[in-house]
Amino acid sequence: MKHASGNLRGHAPRQVLRWPTERSRDWTSTFITSARVNRSIEAVVAIGSAVRPHVPSADLDLLVIQADTAFLRERPPLEIDLRDYSAVDVDAQLASGNDLLGSGIKFGKALYQRNHYWDRLVDSWQDRLPLPSSAVARNRAANARRRLAKVLEFGDADASQEQAVSYLTHVARAELLDRGVYPASRPELPAQLRAIDSFQIAGWLDGLLQQPVTQIAEIERLSKIPA
Repeated sequence: MKHASGNLRGHAPRQVLRWPTERSRDWTSTFITSARVNRSIEAVVAIGSAVRPHVPSADLDLLVIQADTAFLRERPPLEIDLRDYSAVDVDAQLASGNDLLGSGIKFGKALYQRNHYWDRLVDSWQDRLPLPSSAVARNRAANARRRLAKVLEFGDADASQEQAVSYLTHVARAELLDRGVYPASRPELPAQLRAIDSFQIAGWLDGLLQQPVTQIAEIERLSKIPA
C-alpha cells in the first residue's frame, strides 16, 4: 500500500479527486506546505466524497493529527470541515468507534504525514477497526429531524431539503451500522443500502441527492420517517 509522504511542495494534492471550490484547493495546498514545517503536525488526512472515485460530489473533510492541538491556528474556507486530534488520544478514539477517524482509516487519503505516521496507524487498525455506534447515529438522526421540523415551519424548500438530506444520511448510517456495514461517503450510501435490501431508504435518500429542489410536501412526508 502506498501512502503520501512529506514531500509536497505547494501543489494541489492528487489524492483529492474533486475540489469543492478553487479556493479550497488553494487553501489546502498552502496548508499542506505549512504542515511540513510545523513539527507538531503528524498527519493531514482527507475524507469525504472528494476523495472517493465514481461519485459526483465533492464534500471534503480534513483530519489533522498533531502532538499539540493548541498550535493549530489555521481557519479553512467554509466548504472544508477541519477536525484536529491529539496524537496522544487517537488510538483511544479509534477504539471507541470515532466515526471520522474510522472513516479516515477505512477510506481516507493521507495528504501529508511525518515519518510514515499515518501508514503505521492504518496498518495497526485496518483489521480491527470497530464500527461506530448505530445508537449515536440514530440520536443524530432524531436531532436532525427536530431541526428539519423547525425549518419546515418557514416553508423554505432549499433549507428544508438540506436538513432532510442530513436527517436521512444519519438514518442511512444507522441502518448500515446495524447490519455491520461501515458507511462510506454520502453519495455512496444509497448503493450500500440497496446491498442490504434497504431499498426504501435508499430511494428516498437518492431522490433528495439527485433533485436540486424537492417540494415541501414531499419533504414533510420524509420527515415522518422513524429515526
